Amino acid sequence: MNGQIFKPQAANWALIESLDWVEPLRNCPQEPEHHAEGDVWTHTRMVIDALLGLPEFQTLSEREQSLLLHAALLHDVAKPQCTIVEDGKISSPRHAKIGEKVAREILWDVEIGFREEVCALVRQHGLPLWIMEKADPVRAAILASWRVRNELTYLLAKADVLGRISATRDELAYRADLFRELCLENECFTQEAIWFNEHSRYRYVWSEETYPVELFDDTAFEVVVLAGVAGSGKDTYYAKHYPHLPMVSLDQIRKELKIRSDDREGQGKVAQLAYERAKAFCRRKQSFVWNSTNLTQELRNRLFNALRVYDPRFTIVYLETSQANIFSRRKEDIKHSILERMIGQLDIPLVGEGHEVKWVRG
Repeated sequence: MNGQIFKPQAANWALIESLDWVEPLRNCPQEPEHHAEGDVWTHTRMVIDALLGLPEFQTLSEREQSLLLHAALLHDVAKPQCTIVEDGKISSPRHAKIGEKVAREILWDVEIGFREEVCALVRQHGLPLWIMEKADPVRAAILASWRVRNELTYLLAKADVLGRISATRDELAYRADLFRELCLENECFTQEAIWFNEHSRYRYVWSEETYPVELFDDTAFEVVVLAGVAGSGKDTYYAKHYPHLPMVSLDQIRKELKIRSDDREGQGKVAQLAYERAKAFCRRKQSFVWNSTNLTQELRNRLFNALRVYDPRFTIVYLETSQANIFSRRKEDIKHSILERMIGQLDIPLVGEGHEVKWVRG
């Protein structure tokens, strides 16, 4: 999908209803106890109508309105692939988490900042309704505010509640209002939660520190982590911006060891040697670049956990290009299906995952 689907007050429903991911929503049932209105597409249309009717929605900027309309349209996009029936009850576990990835693929060529706020709203649309059940609701609200403004998340959740037929509507609306009060109390409703410095924010994200964190930044060197689907331009970016730094490149190590990218057993040797080289730089307090796909947060955390003891400053540079470019650039050495799977696996690096996180679309 090139360009935004929704323009406030002027949705092209003929276009929207022709998109290939809409039909599965029409055919996806929901648990009548919570969604007596019926299928997911019926609910989606009702959520959009409820959103348009909210007084708070009318006061938003055109960009903010468009963000919310896209998020409302896509908030349950993954329900068809997540829906299960157990003991006669219909549920859709993990549909928000998977929905974020599906929304990203649908909106891949939309401006990255706009797209990622939509994806954050899709991922967090249920947060206001369940935040009080989390072990640390304040922490959840603060982390959420760094992805997208909690006020917008609240409005989407409110429309999600109003856009259904259910005996639990009033209770869910009350939960959403509790979320609003929690965020207001912690000054992260209309703005992102403040931080003392980047090191303090980073420490808060990965540790059990209590907010607010105020730590002196004692990092002595930098680890630049390049991330992105194969063909996104990581080598080119390194050559242009970091030629003065040594690089640990998993692709280069594969060439040295003559190990193919599809040799699963050989990847362990590649990773082991890469970690050894990275730790050698860290022991010398030498800044360097780590160049790999680093597609998932789990993989990046594994690297950070191994190197964090050396107290580096982590800079994550996420690189991206059009899918057409990706498939064209790597068609000779990586199968189309593997590249598609990479795109589907992607966890885009988030604010606070490193000391600094950059998104670069080329």
